[in-house]
Formats: sequence, structure tokens, C-alpha cells
Amino acid sequence: MNLAQLRARLKALTGELDVLTVKDALTAEDITAIETKTTEIEDVEKSIGILEKAEAAKARAALPADTPINEQQRTVPAQPEQKLSTSEKIGLMVAGMAKAHIETGMKGAAATFKAMEEAGFGYVAKEFADAHKKRALNSGSAASGGVLVPENMANEIIDILRPNTTFLQAGPRRVPLVGGNYKVPAAASGATAGWRGEGKPVATSQPTFKDINMTTKFLDSLVPLTNQIIRFSLPDVRAWVEMDMSQSMGVELDRAAYYGSGTVNQPLGITKIPGIFRKGAQGGVSPSIAQLEEDASALELSMMNANLPMLGAAWVMNPTTFIYLQNLRDGNGNRYYPELQNATPTWRNKRVFVTTQVPANGGGTTDESEIMLVAFGHVLFGEGTSISFSVSTEATFVKDGVAVSAFQNDLTLIKASAEADVDMRYLESVAVLEGVRWGR
Repeated sequence: MNLAQLRARLKALTGELDVLTVKDALTAEDITAIETKTTEIEDVEKSIGILEKAEAAKARAALPADTPINEQQRTVPAQPEQKLSTSEKIGLMVAGMAKAHIETGMKGAAATFKAMEEAGFGYVAKEFADAHKKRALNSGSAASGGVLVPENMANEIIDILRPNTTFLQAGPRRVPLVGGNYKVPAAASGATAGWRGEGKPVATSQPTFKDINMTTKFLDSLVPLTNQIIRFSLPDVRAWVEMDMSQSMGVELDRAAYYGSGTVNQPLGITKIPGIFRKGAQGGVSPSIAQLEEDASALELSMMNANLPMLGAAWVMNPTTFIYLQNLRDGNGNRYYPELQNATPTWRNKRVFVTTQVPANGGGTTDESEIMLVAFGHVLFGEGTSISFSVSTEATFVKDGVAVSAFQNDLTLIKASAEADVDMRYLESVAVLEGVRWGR
């Protein structure tokens, strides 16, 4: 084959190799095919190198004998491929960056790889440039992590925007799940007393009881990382992933504490417990101040009329509802609730927590939200182990029903786990205003 045919064959082989290496699970036949195609690629590259050197020699021979040396086409002598350690390869990358910047003033991966090639380490540059085997997080795909070996060698990772977590911030009563359980009796109804006449029998009454019973629910996160992305990325990608997993688990714990379904695998959220006070909001999108105050008073009275000590009582609402209340003004332009402008906002003398965990797209109109009034001092947060991490390069995990070996696929698995459950001492501890469309 001539040089053009060899280059075409190399391109075809590279495409065939890409098709094989992007599979999630490789068979023995796939491994054999990859080995065969890799060997053929090496042979083709060797042949291309020989022909390119021959063409360069012919070009030099065609120059006039008196051509100045600095006008002749310069070539870089072929260098034997060396077996380098990871640290040596990264050192060459850094040296290439410095060389490119000093000699040409250029930055970025393209200039760095060119400098490495000119220094005789093109195969190392190619390894960095072509290391994009699709795994869980893949260093060759931007959405899967490829931006961690970026054109400008950024040394930070831009974080993800997540909902504000408020449940633990509001201060529920934290109790340990010793042995995976927390069980305590609670009074459901109390004794009664009455007047009697002289010589008349005393009326009897019977208190009733119920159980507060929390059991461990397990919250986990598992992230497979290719070992290449851990080694090649300038930011500490593993530390960032662990931080990201912690935040993701915190958001899910916060959601489940309010709205958990109560299935066997997750907590029953405090707004889903049967028997809590619920009321529909008045006034649609533009309630009068009287309607708004009446709705808020109804939630407060549900606790006060039950003689509930309102320990840690706080409002929890969606940002749209909060901004609506914050912007309300009277006919003279004065704010109705100036205390909502504070860094720590309050409404009706109670702390306000704002989070998108409270939905704003419910109901038939798909724009309904809720306002919660929660006496957090009576809410119980059962905690087992706090978030803990474990790391393995040998474990097996299941993806799309297929077992994948971390060791065979050169992966590092990071697993985060936590144990928790929620309940409350009194049903009156939570009141919910439903169908809030204020400001929509």
C-alpha cells in the first residue's frame, strides 16, 4: 500500500477500535479483536513512519546543494518508544506546556502536544489526546468528564447548582438509631377528670398509647471513575466527586424528610404522615391581605388550639412564594412584611426557610405550591452512621443488569452511604397550606 492507503487504513482501524472499546461489558472475543487491531495499528503506524521518512529524504535530496541549512525542511529523528511511569508522563506533559509557552507563547493542549511531538514524545502526547475509552466517567467525553483534561488546563471544577437544604438546618431533634431502630411509647389520649356528688362513684378513664418507631433507611451513592481521569486531570477529581456525592445525598435526604413516600426503602416525609393539618389557600394568584393573613393564622391556630408548645416553629416555602410576600406593599408603597428583607428573614415572628424542595408545579393548574409551618423542636431525625465513603478498585457493580468488574475495566469505585429516618412526637407539629398560587 502507498502512504495515502496506509493513512486511510489507519483511520478505518481506529474507528473499528473505538466501536469495540466503548462497550460497557467486553467479551473474550472483544478483547482478542482489540488486541489484533491494536497490533495492526502499530504495524500500519510503523509503515507510515518509514514512508514519511523516505518522502522527507527525497524532498531534501531535491533541494539545490547550496540551499542554506535553515531553509531546509527540518525533521525530528525517530525516537525509540520508552516505557514510562505515570508520573514521568505527567512530567513530560508539564515540560511540553512550558516549552510551548516559552518558545511560541502558545497555551492549551494543542500547543502542548505539538511541543511533545517535536521533542520525540509524540506517542505520549497521543496517549493523552486519545485516552477516551467510554466508561462511567470518561476522560474523552465532556459530559462524562473529558473537560477535566481541558484545552486550557483549568485547575478547578465548576460545581452544580442544587436546591437549598433546610430540614437539618431548621434544627429537628436528632436521636441515634441504636441497632438500627428507635422506638418510644407516646400518649395518644390522656386521662380525664370529672366532678361527682357525695357518695357517688368516681368515673373512670383510660389513657391510650401509640409507638413512635423509626427504623434505619439506607441512602447510597455509587460513582465509577476511570483511573485515567484520576491520573490525568489537574483538579483533584476524586475529592470533587466525593464532595458532589455528599451534596447529592444531602439534597435527597432533605427531600425525603419532607416528602418521602414511606415505602419500605425510604422514610415517610413529615408532610405525608396521615392526620396532619392541611388547608387550601384562598385568593388564587392575587389574594387579599385579609385572605393571606387568615390562611397563615389557620396554620398557627392548628398548633395553638392543640396546646402544642411551638418549639422551633418555622415556615418552609418555595422561592416564588417568598418573593411574593417580600414584595407586597400597601397603597403608600410601604412593605407589608419588612422583616422578610432581613438576611435571616422572619414572618409573623417565625423563621422562614426558602427552598425549591417545596414544589411549585402542582395541582391541575401546574403552578400550585405549599407553605409548611413546622414545629421542628417536636420533629425527630433518626440518624445511624453519617455519610461514610469507601473506595475499591477490585469490586464488581451492576450496570443495566450487567455485572461490571472494576479491576478488569481499570475503574475506581467510590461509594457513599448514610442511614436515617424521620418522625415526629405530635401530629400537630406540622401544618400545610395547599394550593398556594400567590404571585403566579
